[in-house]
Amino acid sequence: MRRLSIIVPKEQLHNLLVYTGQEQILHLISVPHKALPEGVERYDASNVLGRSSAIRNRILSLNSALGTVELSPERIDAPIQDLEALADFLDKETAKLEHSFKDAEESADKLQTERERAQELARFLSGLESAGVPLDAIGGKGFLTILAGEVDRESVQGVQKALEEVTYGNAVFAITGTSDKTQTFLAVFPTPFQEEARQSITALGAKLEASLADLPADASEARKMVDAGLEQIERSAKRVEHEREDRVKELGPRTKGLSLLSEVLEIRARALAGSSTTQATCMLQPWVPKDRVQQLEEGASKSCSGLASIHIENEIVDKPGHGHEAKSDAHSATEESSPPSLVRVPSWASPLQSVINNFGVPSYNETNPLIFMLVSYPVIYGLMFGDFGEGVIFIAFGLFLWTLKRKQAKVSDFFRPFVNGAELIILLGIGITVFGFVFGDFFGFESSHVFGFHGLFSPTEGALDNPPDITHLQTFMVIVLLFGVAHYTFGLSLSAYNKLHRKEYSEAFFGPICWAWFYLVGVYIVAGLALANFDFSVALKEPALLVLVVVPLMLMVWKEGGLHAFEAFLSAASNTFSYLRIWALNIADFFFKFALFTSGGIVGGDVGAIVGAVLGNVLVMIIEGLIVFVQTLRLHWVEWFSKFYEGAGLSFAPYQEPKGWNVRVRG
Repeated sequence: MRRLSIIVPKEQLHNLLVYTGQEQILHLISVPHKALPEGVERYDASNVLGRSSAIRNRILSLNSALGTVELSPERIDAPIQDLEALADFLDKETAKLEHSFKDAEESADKLQTERERAQELARFLSGLESAGVPLDAIGGKGFLTILAGEVDRESVQGVQKALEEVTYGNAVFAITGTSDKTQTFLAVFPTPFQEEARQSITALGAKLEASLADLPADASEARKMVDAGLEQIERSAKRVEHEREDRVKELGPRTKGLSLLSEVLEIRARALAGSSTTQATCMLQPWVPKDRVQQLEEGASKSCSGLASIHIENEIVDKPGHGHEAKSDAHSATEESSPPSLVRVPSWASPLQSVINNFGVPSYNETNPLIFMLVSYPVIYGLMFGDFGEGVIFIAFGLFLWTLKRKQAKVSDFFRPFVNGAELIILLGIGITVFGFVFGDFFGFESSHVFGFHGLFSPTEGALDNPPDITHLQTFMVIVLLFGVAHYTFGLSLSAYNKLHRKEYSEAFFGPICWAWFYLVGVYIVAGLALANFDFSVALKEPALLVLVVVPLMLMVWKEGGLHAFEAFLSAASNTFSYLRIWALNIADFFFKFALFTSGGIVGGDVGAIVGAVLGNVLVMIIEGLIVFVQTLRLHWVEWFSKFYEGAGLSFAPYQEPKGWNVRVRG
């Protein structure tokens, strides 16, 4: 990895960003203050960032309201070379779209209000019709008058107060609808106050609708007139909806185009926030993979008409996660200038690398555990969940997900993690299948009963005999503990390897080497005590072993401190016995299937046994599959990584711009 300084004229900055955004070659960092020469200042992007965030939110609201997901973005003539000018352009264009859309929305809201009001009036007239009450009894010719209208929201209280004063408190006032700017109302009061009330509320800006006096006296005829008005409103609503669809087709692509431009604005503002600038030039500092420096030099020169100047600041070995030592200037660099880790793995190994990265990204001074986990992860998973029937289903399911992944098929957010981890599911399926053959387990049945061959070793053989024979259970426990000891020790070996490659010889000896020394001698002593039925006098017969187990602890106390030695002492037992979860989950798998099959009548051969076996195995694969995955992850992250892996690296995050955005550049 190399750190570069790129100096480019401002008029060519757009071309450089387009090229590097497509190639994804730059990991941009802030230019250190000490590297700023006289007359150069840091680019202030705070104003543009604030505006870009607000503009993006406005455009997202428009996209959501218009429903432009399936539309292609319009190619827009925009001042893309100047961020301030681009922000102004996006602000104005977004305001135009908002205004156009707002007019349409207000028309739709007004029609909806009229529809609701007409529906209320129709219901009211139906009630009068059923009661046989003539309309002129309350419509301005009788004792009561009803006024309906619309007024600005801030004037509503004034209208209500005016009606109360005019009618001496004999008015009933109700709000029937609310929009962004106005509210509709309905007022009922004695007829003698009608004219004065009209004048008072009209003077306050209220728009009155036709009174009931304008309707026929017969309630039935009045309702028919209102129904006709409703039909007219519905026709108007359909016309407005068609206009809205046309507006979406017209404005949707432009809204999508503006959305992409707003994303470019924000991305570029963030990228330039750490740069420095003069009146005519801009300087960027990125980390670039060593093997792509020449490509950058050639591409930048071509895209910027030969006006881009690239200087190499320093170099880092471009092999993160393999114990290589960085050069001294970068090894002691500040966090701002520390190189990011460019972890290159085959695509089929990327899901497992993601598991590692979720713990922490490997740095340049430690081993990337991926190559070892390609073996240990399926092995541990298979030891817990070995079944060569279910393993084949895992592989088939993984291949199906891998096909979806290759085709870039659209799936729900719930299934997306499974599709992304297709290769890991295949790998786990291989582990399940291999150990299924070892254990002779086929969908919970013994392979000897189904295919006529025995597995190499069945952990639960004899467990259901009467009396039960637990010899195989005990043997499997020993195998699991030995595996745990090997895995634990290998983690310490990797820690020693990392320190030796960093030339930390003292730390390597007094750290992981003494730890492994204490651990292996301690395991040997405990194993001897177990074979002797925990007769502690056996240990006293070999005092040299006691000395060998105490000496490394004392050396760690002397050099690393008592806390480190205490950690080694505690984890030696707790971490080792933690591997017994492999043994426990293997047994749980066997007895869970046995309980399901017994309760379903499968063991006895009752009707429906096949259905019960299928449903039972599906349940096992879902529940136990997830549980075993979590426990396998825990054994790696907690018991193993804690011995050698910090994951303190910074992930290589190349500058990139959204795909599919197109503009016609203008100044």
